[in-house]
Amino acid sequence: MYESLLEQSWVQNQGAACTSACILAGLGALGATGLPDLATASKYLAGAPLGAPALLDYVTLPGRRAPLDIRIESLARGHALKVNARSGVAVPGWPLHPASGEVLIVHLAYGQEAPARYGTWGWNPLLPWTYSTGGHSVVLAGVEGSAWTVLDPNRPRLQDWPLPGIATATTRISPEA
Repeated sequence: MYESLLEQSWVQNQGAACTSACILAGLGALGATGLPDLATASKYLAGAPLGAPALLDYVTLPGRRAPLDIRIESLARGHALKVNARSGVAVPGWPLHPASGEVLIVHLAYGQEAPARYGTWGWNPLLPWTYSTGGHSVVLAGVEGSAWTVLDPNRPRLQDWPLPGIATATTRISPEA
């Protein structure tokens, strides 16, 4: 059921707005109504139409909330949905699984760029100018063994990835209790 709602809420990526596209799809699957278009949402979430959040939007100091989480919760409230968002650094190699009822957005340094093609979407850890242009975000819909089922904003249907991606950060969005 969740995967069907997620697929129906898919938003096509444009520019560097893959994170915003994933957030919109996730909020739609959780029941938000009347969500804005991608350019408007990414301006609110990332600071620029069709742009990506800054690296430090995903993480913060202990005891503080990540800036992206505050913006996600505010966007959801404005569209008839109360959620809790939690972003943070992912430990490379640590297994990721979405919890029941939550949307798990995975911000990747490496993964399946297209069927049977793996890469970094232009990101290179040794080249700082690629930090804002490379990498990619997907919604991790399910895990079976080491395989992932993802909603990729670059592809209109759920995708089966035989190998997991390498995440740098995650954003978990769950309905407020």
